[in-house]
Order: sequence, then structure tokens, then C-alpha cells
Amino acid sequence: MLRLFACALAGLLAMPALADDAPKNPWHTTRPVRAVVLGGSISRYYAGNFGQYLQYGCRDLEVVNRGEVGAGAAKILKNLRDGVLAEPTTRSGLQWVIIQGGLNSVWAPESTAWWLSRLFTTSHDAGLKVLALSLSPWGSDDDPRFDNWKALHLHRATEHVVEFVLGHLTPPTAFGKRVAQRASADAPWQKGELPDIAIDLWRSPLRAGASAVQRPREPLERTFDSSPWAKRSAERDRWIDAARAVPQQYLAKQYHDFDHVHPNGGGHRLIAALVCQQAPAEWHCDCDAIRHAIYKGKVVPGKG
Repeated sequence: MLRLFACALAGLLAMPALADDAPKNPWHTTRPVRAVVLGGSISRYYAGNFGQYLQYGCRDLEVVNRGEVGAGAAKILKNLRDGVLAEPTTRSGLQWVIIQGGLNSVWAPESTAWWLSRLFTTSHDAGLKVLALSLSPWGSDDDPRFDNWKALHLHRATEHVVEFVLGHLTPPTAFGKRVAQRASADAPWQKGELPDIAIDLWRSPLRAGASAVQRPREPLERTFDSSPWAKRSAERDRWIDAARAVPQQYLAKQYHDFDHVHPNGGGHRLIAALVCQQAPAEWHCDCDAIRHAIYKGKVVPGKG
């Protein structure tokens, strides 16, 4: 069933392609801490993204964005290697990689976790530190991919990637069959396989939460025997309750941009504020400044 979502995800998650705005020398300040953002279309948001808010609110941090619309986890790793580590001007003085991505490949959660882990290890092997943001809330009852039991299936896949990034899974659970590619399949997490700092966006104020109306029970009860959880009939009520609660895990409508996947400017400001709470001291971030900022062609102080 997961394969059925691959083509559909690519269509919905795509945004209009952005021009290549990578200058020969991307660094424009003398700030002592340099970070590059990697990810998919969420990280490339055009009207005040979380990287721009972080650069505004963190006195000693300069941020360059290398996100790519439509990039899944494997492509993000390639972008790190080809567009960051192999690009001398970007690599010069770089200390941090900020990652928010994997939704474009979430239909294969174990593979997505594997490639994200390779992204973390590649960054660490290059002497860089990693701050990883989990996948953010998403979904809509108007999206056919979220019909009936499909919704729970997609959110379970999303949660798998989230739990990996947060370090809550064991390697065999996170990677599935790919765990055999590790030096020792059953060994605990090795240095570098997880981010230095992990930010939980999935269970954050971005989520619709308890205010969202749960789905009716009867259709789910009627279709349980044809669902992916039919063999777990002993836990039937548990799975029905989880499927009913899926709308509470959607992106809150106040943070929708052009769809239910991509947060708007307010959502990106909130993401930056959440990062700020766990940001390294060396960035010298002012979380209040981020929370009160607005985007007017660039991030500027808000009124009041």
C-alpha cells in the first residue's frame, strides 16, 4: 500500500520551482557561526522561512538555504554532498547543518530514516554539527490520500520518521531490513547516527490538537476488517480510536499556506521560535525577537 502513495505525494508536496539563487560566495556577514539549511519545499518557503527568522533573531548566526522543492531523504543527502561539502565557498567556515525534510519520501519510512541517518553521519564526519527538525503536522480530510484508513497509515509512517529523528527508536526498528547495512546490526546507536539537537515539530503547537473534530466511529468499525490492522483484531478498539483522532494531528488551519502540508509565514516563525528554545548558546538567539518579528520582503521587527 505504501507504494501507492509515492506518485501522489510528489504531486501534492511540490511547489513551483525556485530559481537557483546560490551565489558564488553565499556568505554575506562576518557572523562567527555559519549554518546551512537542507530539506524539501517546506525549508524553501518563499515568504519568510524558519532559516530567515533564525538569522534575524540569532545575533551570531548566518544561514544559507540549500533546500530543494520535492527532495526526499536520499536527495537531501546528495544535496549535502554535492551542493555543500563539495562547494568550497559554502563549506568555508560552515559549522552547522539544519535539516527539515523527509516528507517527500515518507511513504517508505524505514528507507527515509536510513538516508537521514546517512545525512547525519556524513555531516558529522565532515566535522559539522547537526540540528534536525522533525517532520511537521500535515493532512486533510479533503485529500483522497487521507480517506478512511489511509490517513492512519500515512501518519504512522510520518511518526516513524519523527520518532527516529528524536532518537526514540532502536536501529532495527528505525531501519528495518536496511539495518543489515550497519557495521553491527544490533548495536546501539553509534556516534554520529543521530542529530546533536532534535526539535519535535510533530507534537508542537503547529498541530490542530483537541480542537479538531474526530472522525465518526461507524465507518471505521464497518471497514476495519479490510484495513491494514485487520490482523490485530485484539486491539481493534485501539486502532479505531487512533484513526478517529487523525484530524487532531493535522497542521492547524491557521498555519496553512497554499495547502495542508506547507506552513505559512506564521508557521515558519513558530518553527524558528521552537528551534530557538533549544538553540546552541553560541548562536546568541533572542526568542522574543523571533516571536514578534514579521516578514516584509525580509524579516523585520513587528509592531508592539
